[in-house]
Amino acid sequence: MTETRLWRALALGWLIVLLGCAGWLASQHRQLANRLDTDLFALLPKNERDPVAERAMASLAQASERQLVLLVGSAGRETAAEAAGTLAAALRPLPIRPQTQALDLDALRDFYAPYRMVTPADAAALAQGPAAWQARALQQAYATVSTSGLAWRDDPFGTFGRWLQGLGELTRVRPDGGRLRVDADGRHYTVLMYTLNDSAFSLSAQKTVADGLDRAIAGLKAASPDVSVLRAGVVLHAAKAAQQAEREMSTIGAGSLLGILLLVLLTFRGWRALPLVALSIATGMTIALALTFALYGRVHMLTLVFGTSLIGVAVDYSLLLHSTSLGAAVGAGKRLERLLPSLLIATLFTALAYLCLALTPFPGLAQMAVFAATGIASAWLSELFWYPRLAPSKLEPGVLGAPLLRWLARWPRLGRRGALIALAVAAPVIVAGLLKLDASDDVRSLVSTDATLMKEQIATARLLGLPSPAQLFIVSGPDAQTVLERERALTRALDGFVAGGAIAGYQSVSRWLPPLSEQRALQTRAAVLRDPALLRSLADDIGVDDDWIKQQAAPAPLLTPETWLASKASLPARHLWLGDTGHGYASIVMLTGLAGATNAAALAKVSLPGVRWVDKPAEISAVLDRYRDRLAAVLAAAYIVTAALLWRRYRRDTWRVLAPSLIASIATLAIFGWLGIPLQLLTVLTLLLLLGMGIDYGIFVNEHPGEVRMVLAISLAACCTLLSFGLLAFSHTPALATFGTATLSGVGLAWLIAPLLRRPSPPQPLFQPDHAS
Repeated sequence: MTETRLWRALALGWLIVLLGCAGWLASQHRQLANRLDTDLFALLPKNERDPVAERAMASLAQASERQLVLLVGSAGRETAAEAAGTLAAALRPLPIRPQTQALDLDALRDFYAPYRMVTPADAAALAQGPAAWQARALQQAYATVSTSGLAWRDDPFGTFGRWLQGLGELTRVRPDGGRLRVDADGRHYTVLMYTLNDSAFSLSAQKTVADGLDRAIAGLKAASPDVSVLRAGVVLHAAKAAQQAEREMSTIGAGSLLGILLLVLLTFRGWRALPLVALSIATGMTIALALTFALYGRVHMLTLVFGTSLIGVAVDYSLLLHSTSLGAAVGAGKRLERLLPSLLIATLFTALAYLCLALTPFPGLAQMAVFAATGIASAWLSELFWYPRLAPSKLEPGVLGAPLLRWLARWPRLGRRGALIALAVAAPVIVAGLLKLDASDDVRSLVSTDATLMKEQIATARLLGLPSPAQLFIVSGPDAQTVLERERALTRALDGFVAGGAIAGYQSVSRWLPPLSEQRALQTRAAVLRDPALLRSLADDIGVDDDWIKQQAAPAPLLTPETWLASKASLPARHLWLGDTGHGYASIVMLTGLAGATNAAALAKVSLPGVRWVDKPAEISAVLDRYRDRLAAVLAAAYIVTAALLWRRYRRDTWRVLAPSLIASIATLAIFGWLGIPLQLLTVLTLLLLLGMGIDYGIFVNEHPGEVRMVLAISLAACCTLLSFGLLAFSHTPALATFGTATLSGVGLAWLIAPLLRRPSPPQPLFQPDHAS
């Protein structure tokens, strides 16, 4: 096979790959729409140190992901109940189902009654003699109301009734006419709780539920202005995030695409440059999307937002080749052959820079790395295979092209001395900015939440006494009983925090399932309640038979984890029990009413065997902080390795290729310092990408130092990058906005600096024909 036929075969093969990817995406579009991920926390790193902690967080997420809680409030109790009924009727068509809303005290009473549970206060009172307990039993017998709902003969001392009453006090919610009610701040709230039929991160579920709920609430408020509705649920936050991502994907993507196409039309006369530019973009995006779906199964919405910004990089190679065709006298194949070394070097450096995103602990960034590197490589291969066959033999400058070329031809060049003088002038400003720069990787600054939804979520959690899923204790041990015993030790310590007002309360499994050692100890101490003389005296006083004496004299059975987990009585706390984790047994203790970093810091100091404090935001922030330092070291090493690789080709001019990226990166950090923007992991990541993009500019202008068309090429490339990635600076997602701001500054400065530091060469005419050398 001749060389020409080989290239034709490769070009045809690449076309088949493109069509295959496009066809697969088209055939799978319905399934792929349901495999778009909108969970912002899926972007964050997993716990690096403790798999038990990861299992705990996953367990809590699974328990809460599909929950939707609504509080319908009014100054009037009946008004709130009626409004809740109206809202519930309006929500019936939605893919949600009503959830069992309250503790079934009757079911709890029937399950726990044989085990004769007692409160800590009653357990302490067991030290009293039979006479004191006889008096209590007689008082209980003549009471008008039983606290447990049991007959006197089943709970003669009232101990179980008081324990059961304590369970009811774990929540502020009370039954009211078949629904649940909570009162606070002079208002009455009727509670509606639902479970989604589908995942909260399903786009179809989000749209249906969020839109349907908005319509129902709007209708309710129109009819009853006094009524308020508080909402809480993962699906609501996920829906807002998806709407924001879709909006930004369309606006940023459309803005960058239209801007680039307009730039091409104005720079090159006619429309002949457009097909290859559009084809380059389409190829990169199509193959990147197909490969990302194939590798990960799901694609995050923010990956698509990031991907739409990749348009600006994907067109660089097409713009470079088109710019060199202005006034060219040789064919497209010869131009490609001449530019191939610099194109290859630039592509490798850029793709490797993007792949460095995979070095971070962010699963989302690793996905973006695959998407970006694939898109860039695909765009480059498209130019390699198709440009010689599809490109016009010659292009003429358009309305913008001719004046731009004349302006760029006057771009000054700085020698070593001039560069040093310019650097000395800028150094004080840069140093002052660097001294103002602070580092902060607080994970909360990376995730945006809707302010109204967050306010309602906090209010709902306060009214219902819901615990925080982000700050909790994990209790572990070699077996279930050790875990329950250690949990009891922890809850005794937490009682002090409750008394001091640091927390409002806590939720634990041991409140529902005391350890066997505690149950046995209570049985021993409760022997006073089984005293034959005491029971005989009570039987004679009240008039009950001997069977009652035998029943009360028998020890209570022991409640085991297996029995408890198999019953419905465990439902309120089952999500707190992790069981066998593969690393022993574990449980979760959750806190309610925790506020303030000082209180969290005090809780973190609790030191008990098998007890670990988990502050998820703080731990992730610490991970980001460590990776920022590591990536900064990687960035420094990358500059050293890059300099060594470039030295083999550019020798004493290596600094001219490398300096634009380095100076732009340092200046960007100084700008961040002056603007008060903290240094984050994402900032360092952007500087790593800037190394690749800035080197591209340095390579092109130093490979062809006398050609104004090459300066035009990197100017167009920089403009496209600024139109795409730079627009991310206006994103409402903080992580993308930080990335966009750093790109806007870094790329803009690298573009300005690269031509200033180009190698000396004789000036050339604007439209000097290419040479086939």
